[in-house]
Amino acid sequence: MRKEEYNTDIHKNNSTYYNVAIYIDYENVTRILLKQYRNVIRDGFFEKIRAWCNSQNRRVVKIAVYCNYDVKDLYESHHQSLLQSYGVETIHTSNQGKNFADLKISIDVLNEMYVNDNVDEFIIMSNDKDMTPLLNTVRANKRKVSVITIGENYNKALVEFADEHIDYDTIINNTNAGKLYIDELADKIFNGIQKITSKNLEEFQCKKANNQKSTFSKHYCIDYFIESQSAYYQIMSYEFLNIIKNYWKENKIIIYTAKYGKNKTDSLCLLPSSLEDIFIENDIIDKSNIITTYNFDLLISKKYENYLNNY
Repeated sequence: MRKEEYNTDIHKNNSTYYNVAIYIDYENVTRILLKQYRNVIRDGFFEKIRAWCNSQNRRVVKIAVYCNYDVKDLYESHHQSLLQSYGVETIHTSNQGKNFADLKISIDVLNEMYVNDNVDEFIIMSNDKDMTPLLNTVRANKRKVSVITIGENYNKALVEFADEHIDYDTIINNTNAGKLYIDELADKIFNGIQKITSKNLEEFQCKKANNQKSTFSKHYCIDYFIESQSAYYQIMSYEFLNIIKNYWKENKIIIYTAKYGKNKTDSLCLLPSSLEDIFIENDIIDKSNIITTYNFDLLISKKYENYLNNY
């Protein structure tokens, strides 16, 4: 079926919903976004793709995400479990070669196409030219096939073989999906920091009131906090740093240096801003220990680059 036979505005102008199945070459997508110091969770892609499809009269009946989830940043943060919480199907491609995900997507799309007449459109998300034979086969079977690409460095053959080309950033920048999961998670993490810090402070003050010799040692060391809580909150370490950076920008926290760990090394620690005065009054921290400038962006970019080497 020729591309011009499709009206790409049909979804906007018709009250009928069209069933779409979305297949994502997630390793390819993640690698591209890492180079831009971005990730799909921060971008809110999984919330926004559903909202965008709904605005286009597209009914999402399936989202399948293909990736080797043993890659360091994804494995450490239990990322596969996080994706499943979005209601998507995760397919683990393991270490079976560079093109295994492409092959598996092709097999699954063709199988779905041949056995399921209820899918009106297949959307493939990838910048990889190896997807072009699949696009051609789907179109030859008179099914609509669209591609989502990221940035400018996609293979132009993808556009030629697709019935519709959808830009990732168009979805991200122009779709309102309400409060994103990452923002809800940031609220949850901050509430946890406040609760635990207040509890630790209360215990310290109680010992002090009872004339017990006590040194406050339960500081929120940023490095240890990220390392220990990344898997618990199922969030990548670079994204954890993004969350902390936003707390800092919003003046929700202060950052200070303190002796931490068995070796009592100088470490960067965080504290809810609402507790700053009381920590100073109790001689837990000194104003001279408070950091007033810090380059979070440099630290985050280094984290991204470190994990990018694993792809």
